[in-house]
Amino acid sequence: MSLSGDSITGTSIEDEYVIIKSPSPTASVSDLEEFEDLERAIDREDRDELSDEPYYEKAVREIAQGDVYPCMICTVEMDFTCRMYACPECYRVFDYDCIREWAVKSAKKNASGSWKCPNCYFERREIPLKNRPTCWCGKNVYPDPNPLSPNSCGQTCDTAICVHGCSKACHLGPHPSCLRMVPTRCACGKESKSVFCAERPKRQSYRCSQRCGLTLPCGIHRCEQECHAGLCGECPETIEKMVKCYCGSESKASIPCKDIVIEGRSQDGNHNKWIGVFACKTMRTVMYSCNKHSFTEACKAPFTRDGQLQCPFAVEVLKTCPCGRNPLSDMNSARNKCTDPIPTCDSICGKRLRCGKHTCPFKCHNGDCMQECLCSDKVKCSCHAKTFLVPCKFEQDAKCTTKCESLMSCRRHRCSLRCCESREQARRREKSVFLARDKLDESLVEAQHICLKQCNLGLSCGEHFCTRKCHPGSCPPCLESSSEDLVCPCGKTVVSAPVRCGTSLPRCLNPCIKTLQGPLECGHPPMPHPCHPLSESCPSCTAPVFKRCKCGKSEKVRTLCFQNDVSCGRPCGEPLSSCNHTCQKTCHQVGDHQTRCNQTCGTPQPVCGHPCAFKCHSGSPCPDKPCSTRVTITCPCGRRATQVACGAHNGKQSASDQSLACSEICESSKRHAELMEAFGIQPVEGKGTNTLSNLESLAEKVGTFPELMLPFTEAALSIYAKQSNWCSQIEDCLNKLMEDSSRPSLHFKPMRPPQRHFIHELSQAYHLYCESQDLEPRRSCFVKKSNQSGKPPISLREALPLYHSFKQAQKERKQREFEKSTTTRIFNYSASRDPTPAPVAHFNGLLVKGVFPGVDIDIVRIKFQDILKHTLLKESKFTKLNSHDILVCTENYSQASLNVESDINRVVGHLSLFVKEQLLADSVSPCAVDQVLHGNDESEKPNVTINLETNLDSSDD
Repeated sequence: MSLSGDSITGTSIEDEYVIIKSPSPTASVSDLEEFEDLERAIDREDRDELSDEPYYEKAVREIAQGDVYPCMICTVEMDFTCRMYACPECYRVFDYDCIREWAVKSAKKNASGSWKCPNCYFERREIPLKNRPTCWCGKNVYPDPNPLSPNSCGQTCDTAICVHGCSKACHLGPHPSCLRMVPTRCACGKESKSVFCAERPKRQSYRCSQRCGLTLPCGIHRCEQECHAGLCGECPETIEKMVKCYCGSESKASIPCKDIVIEGRSQDGNHNKWIGVFACKTMRTVMYSCNKHSFTEACKAPFTRDGQLQCPFAVEVLKTCPCGRNPLSDMNSARNKCTDPIPTCDSICGKRLRCGKHTCPFKCHNGDCMQECLCSDKVKCSCHAKTFLVPCKFEQDAKCTTKCESLMSCRRHRCSLRCCESREQARRREKSVFLARDKLDESLVEAQHICLKQCNLGLSCGEHFCTRKCHPGSCPPCLESSSEDLVCPCGKTVVSAPVRCGTSLPRCLNPCIKTLQGPLECGHPPMPHPCHPLSESCPSCTAPVFKRCKCGKSEKVRTLCFQNDVSCGRPCGEPLSSCNHTCQKTCHQVGDHQTRCNQTCGTPQPVCGHPCAFKCHSGSPCPDKPCSTRVTITCPCGRRATQVACGAHNGKQSASDQSLACSEICESSKRHAELMEAFGIQPVEGKGTNTLSNLESLAEKVGTFPELMLPFTEAALSIYAKQSNWCSQIEDCLNKLMEDSSRPSLHFKPMRPPQRHFIHELSQAYHLYCESQDLEPRRSCFVKKSNQSGKPPISLREALPLYHSFKQAQKERKQREFEKSTTTRIFNYSASRDPTPAPVAHFNGLLVKGVFPGVDIDIVRIKFQDILKHTLLKESKFTKLNSHDILVCTENYSQASLNVESDINRVVGHLSLFVKEQLLADSVSPCAVDQVLHGNDESEKPNVTINLETNLDSSDD
């Protein structure tokens, strides 16, 4: 019986305590039995809570019940049929598929490839294998369902906790201690006893109570310590006996046994012998055999007696100077005894000093060399940036003050050490190319440049910080999670717990809950919109309404409900108090007129009558300045016209009374009229003397191009005839330049020499200054206006027909003159009655054999066009035969001459190679057309000359 409800018969739950009411005296037998069952159930639950059962065994019991133990990840109750996985640290049981999915996702987001237990955060690298759930001991894969002991295979665990293995059946939780008895020996190996396997130490540290008794290093005494491991150590005994030193100058009544060192027997000059056992601190002065020189000696065995050694300065011993380079016999200095001075040479001593690196730098000398080496070495500092002079005895490394500034392993910080030992290695590392996967490999970075700071950068969740050591690249995702569900405001979109830190709620497509709460404050229904976070406000009301504008001129301006600043869009138009203009400000609040008038005055000027073009001057008189209004002035003949500023003011009249002087264009028009009058050409009615029809008539009469008096040069017209589109663009650019009075010049982009030549020729018609600037290939044209600059009376397009008429008339005149000057001589010739026929070609056509599929006759015609246009076959016909071959021949192939056959033989090799490279056919060969046609179907023969294809284009480039 379970207590799953809030109340049952005879019970109630209040403040988490169960109060059991005793049955009334009048209760029935069934009520009494129910009360007893309830009491037993409550007692059983209390015993479970107060028992000492381990939590992992309790977990197995709850899984066996089937509806008590939930998986921490999917929150579904587990039973004995589930596939299970237990954490090796906390023994929390999870569903196998859930924990595997958790481990795979966590390992992908972690740079180290590890994952943590959701319960105890124990970090592991081993990911559970796919479809490989095992029992608790790991012996069986997919264990059989066990309702008594879930996920247990029933076999002995046998985990290697010791040499015997775990003897418990397959189980969840820690392994019990091994209780088998095993023998162990003491440290000295004299005794042995049996202990539990779990209590046996890894190292034999058991000690017995017996004395060691081993011989000590002195070889005399024995070890008096109790049972111990390892060596016995030094002898602790003391020798109580009078002993002497090696030289016999000191004696001791007692000495520790460990300090005795016997090196040999000693003997003095009186033949007294003894054995020295220690060295005293006395320095003895020993005389050589000469009794004049001596040396000092420390206590040693055997010691040197006086007169025992020969004097090193004796004449028979010393044969060279002190440095040893020159013999004394060559130095002209005789020595008779050891006390005589030793001559020296002029060489450097060069003897090795005590340091072992340098030699004596002084000249040859008597006595010892310098005791302490005073030489210096050139040594580079640790970072190899500078060189220092360091004394020989200087034991530390030379250091400079150069800061390393090398990138650390995190590629974010720089090394702040001065004179860093790994500076050169870091320079080479930074110059080398690293792969992306090698940036995380700290083994490729110097030990001094491994960054040990904490990363402490903000994670993607925006709340936590990276706790890893400073590293390159992006930080891993935040692994913190919340045990609460993430719910949208409307409650219909839910992200179930556990929720990873930084997880954002997915977009909810359900309507916002506020759209169901009735109308807004304005009275309109809420606009439909999707659910959104509480931090975002609902959209404003967009219902269409009519409102009054700010200026009050319109009472109904259609706008949206949330709009309060309503404008009708019309200018104000109220008179300004400061001038005679009206307010030009768009719909504004009443009284908020513009304070400064920016309009033009517009008052007529008394001198010229043009409106004042200056800014409004608020009732003051207009400034006495020249009028800037543009007026048109012309020349006397009316051909020229231009616009200039009026310029009228007090004391000066308007420029409209002036006139232009006639130019060369006027003179040219006058000359045209005189020429037409001389040639008897009547002007077209209603038109002037310079109309195109009149000029075309004149072009047929004149003899030279200058007599046409066109504004363009003959070179400009000839170039325009070939490149009319590009030349028209240049002409338009110059026309725009002439129409724009604010622009004095024009710079064209870089061009080729022929294009620049055309611009130079065309600029003459506009009377523009033109020059070429810059060097090739960036050379370009620059044009600039002058006082005589102006547009020509006609355009290039209008002048081109005149030029063509002139050239055609000139050509006809030359042809007539040539015919007049040609003399024709006629001979009497009688043709023979039987003329000899001209020889006819044997091969009069080309046969394209093995035409590839998909290649039609039009493709072959186009490909052969450029090759055959320079031969006598340029007007050939193309026809397709029944054999899918293509026949190429002229229309009158039966009368083809030997020259045709010569051209066929000349191009057939090239055509045969050409069709193979272009993948058109197999080959091309010369042929006799009649033989080819007779070899085909007779039904095709009449159509050979009728259905021949169109001629090749024979026009040259």
